[in-house]
Amino acid sequence: MFLKNEFQLMYLERKYSPMTSNFELTTYVYRAILNHLVDFEERKNDLVNEIYSEPSALRDDFSCLLDIYLKKLEDLIKSSQIAEIQTREKIKDLNHLPYVIIGSTVELENASDLGTYLFRIVSPFDSSSSNKDLSYISELGRSLLLKKRGDVIKSDINNSVCSYQIKSIRYDGIYA
Repeated sequence: MFLKNEFQLMYLERKYSPMTSNFELTTYVYRAILNHLVDFEERKNDLVNEIYSEPSALRDDFSCLLDIYLKKLEDLIKSSQIAEIQTREKIKDLNHLPYVIIGSTVELENASDLGTYLFRIVSPFDSSSSNKDLSYISELGRSLLLKKRGDVIKSDINNSVCSYQIKSIRYDGIYA
């Protein structure tokens, strides 16, 4: 859900203005992440209810994960700035993120066979059908969420535990 007008966007950009700028993003990606934050805040309770309709420890854990996720998104917006000059060479270096968020593309290296894999972290309700899309509620998607470059994660895939190292995290401007 994108913001309805520029006044809302200007208000939110001031509210989440950078305290310290660590990351440069294109204007489009900065605004897409800001919109994602606002949309996710509005839909969080509905998401929890859709995935876990009954009270349970899993529901509580999932709700807590989403609260942490929202806080980290807010921190990301506060520590990012829009790149002043966006030359072709510089655009290649822009939009690298400090941790995995919904909508980011993650490059993983399998520890056992050193193969590399690219996944885009998406909502479980995403209608795309790419084999590179990975829901954030799947086991692998959930274990990747909020992890940093260099982190090693383990996931049980087809009754086999696989280890992956995160090689890169980018946000290519696809809203999820």
